[in-house]
Amino acid sequence: MRGMIAFLCGGLLMLASASAGYAQAGRRVPPPKSDPPVPKTAEPTPTPVKEKPPERAQISLLVASERSHSMRLPLGTDDILQAAVGRRLQDSKSLKIAAGGEMSRGEANKRAKKDETGTFVVWFEFGGNNFDLDPIGGRTRIEDLSVRYIVLEPATGKIKTQGDVYLRSRNTGILGGGIGRRLPGCYPQAVSNFDYALTEAGIEAAERIIRSFSLPLPPLCS
Repeated sequence: MRGMIAFLCGGLLMLASASAGYAQAGRRVPPPKSDPPVPKTAEPTPTPVKEKPPERAQISLLVASERSHSMRLPLGTDDILQAAVGRRLQDSKSLKIAAGGEMSRGEANKRAKKDETGTFVVWFEFGGNNFDLDPIGGRTRIEDLSVRYIVLEPATGKIKTQGDVYLRSRNTGILGGGIGRRLPGCYPQAVSNFDYALTEAGIEAAERIIRSFSLPLPPLCS
């Protein structure tokens, strides 16, 4: 009797296991749920960096002049002219100025030909059409006097540019007062008409030299 009961219980367990297995085999297992895609955050647009334009290399100039040998010129003529030309050239930040001192035209040419550094030689002098006359005595007109300038190329000594700037007068007499004339603040305010005209001619000569290098004119006294 006990054996029969055990046999029946085992059979029932086997049937229950088979039913459970069948049920599990027939059940559709849903696919695993996937998380929704995470939206990509837009990356910040990088701020474009403005590149600085390359600085223009400075042009080297050796500035020299020949002193006038005339004893009839007003005192300090050469010094006034040298100061006017040199000061105006220094206004340009594109030019590197070096003083060459006193030099004849021939010496300036030799200096340029021997140069191996790419330095131009700027040479100028003060002269005139009636230089044999006495300006102090009033027999020479300011308009007859001029500043002659020459720019010589390095290594060859060839002339890059040259010219004459004639002095301009606003009244008669070379030593008359500079009525109605005024110089830029960085230049000594002259007293005589001649000093005014000489300084203005020196400034103009320097500006012509600056333009010969295709450079813009800088502000005065910059």
